Amino acid sequence: MTESTPNSPMVRAYRALKEKNQGYIVLFRVGEFYEILDADSRTVGRVLGLQLTRRRQKESDDVPMCGIPAGSLDVMAGRLLAQGYRLAICEQPTELGAERPVHRLTPGTCVALEVLDAGSSNNLMVALSDELSVSFAWIDISTGEAATATASLSGCAAVIARAMPTEILVARWPDGSPALATAIRNAGVAMQDLSLLSDAERTDDASLAATFGEGYRDILRGMSNRELQAMRVLLTYIARTFGRFPVPAGPPRRDADGDIMQIDGFTLRGLEVFVSSAGREGALVSVLDRTVTAPGRRLLTRQLSAPQANVRRIRQQLDMVRYFVDHPQVRSECRDILSRLPDILRAAGRLSLRQGNPRDLANIRDGLSICLDLLRCIESANEALSIVNRELGLANSGELKDLVQRLRRALLQDPAASPNEGEVIAYRYSSELDAKRQLRDKSREAIDALKLQYIQQYGVRSLKIRANSVIGYHVEVPVGAAPRLDPSIFRLRQGLASSTRYTTDELDRQAQLEEETVQAIIRTEEKLYRELVEAVLDVRNTIGRVAQAAAALDLVAGFAQAAAEGLWVEPEVHEGVDLAIEQGRHPVAERLLEERGRCFQPNDCVMGSRTRMWVITGPNMAGKSTFLRQTALIILMAQVGSFVPARRARIGLVDRMYSRIGAGDDLAAGKSTFMVEMQETATILQEASERSFVILDEIGRGTATSDGVAIAQATMEYLHDVVMCRTLLATHYHELADLADISNGGVSMMMDASSGSSEEAFSYRMTPGRAGNSYGLRVARMAGVPEPVVQRAEQLLIERSRL
Repeated sequence: MTESTPNSPMVRAYRALKEKNQGYIVLFRVGEFYEILDADSRTVGRVLGLQLTRRRQKESDDVPMCGIPAGSLDVMAGRLLAQGYRLAICEQPTELGAERPVHRLTPGTCVALEVLDAGSSNNLMVALSDELSVSFAWIDISTGEAATATASLSGCAAVIARAMPTEILVARWPDGSPALATAIRNAGVAMQDLSLLSDAERTDDASLAATFGEGYRDILRGMSNRELQAMRVLLTYIARTFGRFPVPAGPPRRDADGDIMQIDGFTLRGLEVFVSSAGREGALVSVLDRTVTAPGRRLLTRQLSAPQANVRRIRQQLDMVRYFVDHPQVRSECRDILSRLPDILRAAGRLSLRQGNPRDLANIRDGLSICLDLLRCIESANEALSIVNRELGLANSGELKDLVQRLRRALLQDPAASPNEGEVIAYRYSSELDAKRQLRDKSREAIDALKLQYIQQYGVRSLKIRANSVIGYHVEVPVGAAPRLDPSIFRLRQGLASSTRYTTDELDRQAQLEEETVQAIIRTEEKLYRELVEAVLDVRNTIGRVAQAAAALDLVAGFAQAAAEGLWVEPEVHEGVDLAIEQGRHPVAERLLEERGRCFQPNDCVMGSRTRMWVITGPNMAGKSTFLRQTALIILMAQVGSFVPARRARIGLVDRMYSRIGAGDDLAAGKSTFMVEMQETATILQEASERSFVILDEIGRGTATSDGVAIAQATMEYLHDVVMCRTLLATHYHELADLADISNGGVSMMMDASSGSSEEAFSYRMTPGRAGNSYGLRVARMAGVPEPVVQRAEQLLIERSRL
């Protein structure tokens, strides 16, 4: 960068770093602050609410600046990362003249405990497209869990929705299609356009071998060439960021279409799975989440965004939930043990990237021991828990048993946060370290003896020998006692208002001896710490299996707890398409009503080949949307292996679930509510199959009534005649109810318009037939519309009915 006027060395150094790290906010360490200059300072000041100042320069204009205290870096960096910014953190050099180390941090490469949400994955994803499809690879580098998938252009949104990445790296965009860009924007994910496909294509399999070992071909068997290429790009990016390849927690998953239910972000939002208009409390996850560990919570999130589509696996999980429902004492004891379990997946992940510390080793030591307690808790369980039992049993296997014993011998019970601080390795673990500690202790004893000698020799009982980071060891006496000291022995170091500080040759000698032994201890502890880290990484795969088994146990025990609290029942999931839900209830609405002392009105839903499409009419506020959501949520809950809120439930397996409820506009893309609705509908019509489940609420609104009816009817006919999937369609277009009555697979249903109990305007009961009135005026009165307005509307209705 050419400077028109000379800048200070610091400003020149900052701008040189900025030039090398374009697209990153540079944080430049100066003493106890990280300084941010120029345009970056305005960005950081706005996001963090910091006051801008100016860095003064003698021979050039002042430069806008803000600063972050070094002690607040983790919190402040977390806020910047959460907004999608990338950071280049420039530390001070450790030696004079050395180059400043720079650590790059992006939303998907952060592993700091202070920044990460313990209950959420932090997936970094690569998207690599051709003309017809997009291949994905992603990894949570904080845990080492990786996966791949391939989807059509219209289906890529579902992959992004279930992976929930924090950051997406696009290695290649699809030619002539905005599908991937639209999916990323709708997901609200931080994105980097790598534009390095040529580099990625030149990358050989060295990255795969370095990450997954020499047997990587067997480990990655089944992945497509595009998925492998996306994985190479991902691993290369991580290696460039951290200077090393990650150590995975196990073989990466391959999310194949036939193994999981496809569910996109629109549907997850429409069904209010993770968040509702009332926040998390109104979402499904708020009633399902009874996990007590962070890995269990992350697993719950992953399963809710990608429910199983394999009947055998669903039944296996339901068997585990049933065991804990039937054995409440075991469930309670198991959950109590789990609540003490540290996050050993993330501890091992940080260690693998050399971002960990001795406390991560202690967490692995303690966590594996707690897993043995879990194993003893469920050892009497029947076949239902055999898989988890077997995986947890690895904690008692030779390699992990030896590791735990070694960590118990090697580590102090509560080690320091850094090996540089000492006090990490336990006594009697290393004779070399113990010998150096004895030398250090002797030096400290000699300094204590020297203090007593000076007190006795000079008669100053208040004499003290202290140490600080500025002047090191020194003799301190009150100002009035200073004349008693021999000036030929005591050299003045510092004069204060109430005391005077000195040093002596003997004190300097003993202090140097102690400093040398302390540094020798730190070097030895660092060496021993690194050896322990390598011992952990040698069995990282097995540690990952044990940790994932504990997370699975937390998940199913939590499902059982939720089932017991909600009086839910075990669903029967089968390979057919028949659906029979008896007395189904909305899991969230029921709880919210109970908190207000009211009861939820249950309803049945029976669908088969001749009743695969329900056209539901009825008044506004009578419960149509609630019924649609509750049916879809019961199916989703069943396929994640949870009990469901119903008297009985028989669920035919669903391969894809779609929801078109309450679309909003997309102002950023210049799209109206109706345009967004039509795009969602288009995706359903293109992707749905006979085994899919679709709910549509008021399709066709937002345009002229004639157009809306035509679009709604054409959509209904296509789903009924071509796709032939299970569909619930709520509408005010009574023409659609007529069509349902004469179709082979349709049935006309309505929400009962009769009044309910107490203050309820409607009964919320589903009955056969169709509604003859929308009861809009009754709803208007409920909403508090002034009575004169309601009466005028009644008058207008009467006048128009006479025309």
